[in-house]
Amino acid sequence: MALNGLHTFLFSYACIAHVLYLTIVISIVFQRKSASIMRGSFFSLVLGHYFADVIYFIEFNILMRGRKYGYLTSFFEQGSPSLIIVPRISTALHYYIKIVVYIGQIVFAINRLTSAMFPMSFNHIWTHKLLLVIWFFQWTLPLAAVLPINLNMHFDIRYIIYPSEGTLRLENDPVSTDIIAYIDMATSVTGTFFSLIMYVLTCFVVRRDMAGQVNIELRLLASAIIVFIVLSVNTVMQILTILQNKVGLSGVMFINDLSYPVNDLIYTIQPWALLMSSSVIRSHIYATLRGKHYE
Repeated sequence: MALNGLHTFLFSYACIAHVLYLTIVISIVFQRKSASIMRGSFFSLVLGHYFADVIYFIEFNILMRGRKYGYLTSFFEQGSPSLIIVPRISTALHYYIKIVVYIGQIVFAINRLTSAMFPMSFNHIWTHKLLLVIWFFQWTLPLAAVLPINLNMHFDIRYIIYPSEGTLRLENDPVSTDIIAYIDMATSVTGTFFSLIMYVLTCFVVRRDMAGQVNIELRLLASAIIVFIVLSVNTVMQILTILQNKVGLSGVMFINDLSYPVNDLIYTIQPWALLMSSSVIRSHIYATLRGKHYE
């Protein structure tokens, strides 16, 4: 079954976004030697977060969208162990990388708050050693949330082949479905709540000083807030999904149709946010495309 018009557009958009994303990453790396702003902690976090978004992009389009539209069906046979093994890996990877992204959002928010509170010295706080520690916990802590579920063979997580439709359907038992939904909602709400607090505090702080370097940091703050808004929409969707499934909340069936577009936005919003809000990144991209260091 071929992608319909909407999903063809979404997939094309995602590919374009990640070409832009890669261009930004190359520009950051290329310009770091000559531009001090590119050596700052914010852009180091962008480089680190890039890997999470790329993994999200790949797993979502291959294991989720590819399964939905039958591109994976030919790789499976009735009765094959892969019908049990692959969906566990797919589910674990999907929710694992989402939690990595949620944690990354909190880290960006804290980074922006410290940049506002200590505009002249915050990069001395965000040392390379600290970044390595943050990345270690960002990529290991989510394992504690997803592995106990997907390694528990008492839970029924499997693909079902529908030959007449030429598709695979992911089916979970009710208990694992609920646990996964609650974990996704809890981590999303936590990330949104703490990030909101950080950004509110940051906005109060930056009102005191909007000149010089702080003005540059304000543009980076705007970029981070744009990403935060998209993740907040995802959080609202998680809450509505729980309410729909558990208390029969009516009028929210539309969230099922928004699931794919919102996921696509989560792993593609970063490059657009940087491009729209920061003239610094636009100037450095232009210089990189010309093969020159920005002056």
